[in-house]
Amino acid sequence: MSIDFLYQKTLGRFLMKLIMRTGMFRVGSRFLKTNMSRMLIPGYIARHKMDMTPFEGQRYDSFAAFFARSKDTPHYVATPEVLVSPCDGLLAVFPISDEMIIPMKGSRYRLDDLIPHQDWVECYRDGLCLVFRLQAKDYHHFCCFDDANLLETHYIPGELHSVQPIACEAVPVYRLNRRWWSILETVHFETVIQIEVGAMMVGGVAFAKEQGWVCRGDEMGNFELAGSTIILLLPPSIKERLELFPPSMKTFGGVAETIVSLGEGIGVLRNET
Repeated sequence: MSIDFLYQKTLGRFLMKLIMRTGMFRVGSRFLKTNMSRMLIPGYIARHKMDMTPFEGQRYDSFAAFFARSKDTPHYVATPEVLVSPCDGLLAVFPISDEMIIPMKGSRYRLDDLIPHQDWVECYRDGLCLVFRLQAKDYHHFCCFDDANLLETHYIPGELHSVQPIACEAVPVYRLNRRWWSILETVHFETVIQIEVGAMMVGGVAFAKEQGWVCRGDEMGNFELAGSTIILLLPPSIKERLELFPPSMKTFGGVAETIVSLGEGIGVLRNET
């Protein structure tokens, strides 16, 4: 059953609502944690043309274990003024203006759609929103993009829609899906909010740490079972100084996306004048 069918066809949309209401995803999630699910791994690797070189020699007891696979500490840019990508994925960048950010086809999201805390919403008006959409082939662990004090992490319950473009065009995914948002008091980029958005079949996020000091490049956690999204909200003062690197673009619902890798430099802070 394809994502196109579930979100574009009348019968598919009906089935999608039924799946959401009955919790059928939980059945699939349990299966993906069994030994029998290992038979899905070769086809998944071939279908998504995945490079498994960094994971040579690893063996997996289930598809879930395969999806959560880890590798040696990934390379990251250590230059303090460089903003690094917290994950693999496709990056889209949006200025936050008139309370509207992320203008996807068919949906527009306000800050308070993402974080239900008015005091924090006020801090990011006229700031910058970075959306990292992880693909099925990507490494689903994510790291800290700067040295920071992780002040707190909040959970918002919700649904588990796909974050593929066809789903984002059909439903307001970033408002409906379950998500976690964290407050990071960083050394070089001031206070940043990081949001992890759950997706279809993602039962949750395994956090390495939910509070305390984290260093640039430290693992913060990993998504479980399927692709998802990470969103960074940067304050206006950082938006004014951040120079994003020239990207390699791809279109997504009329929005340009850039292919990025975990730890890769995506922008640099200009000196204050």
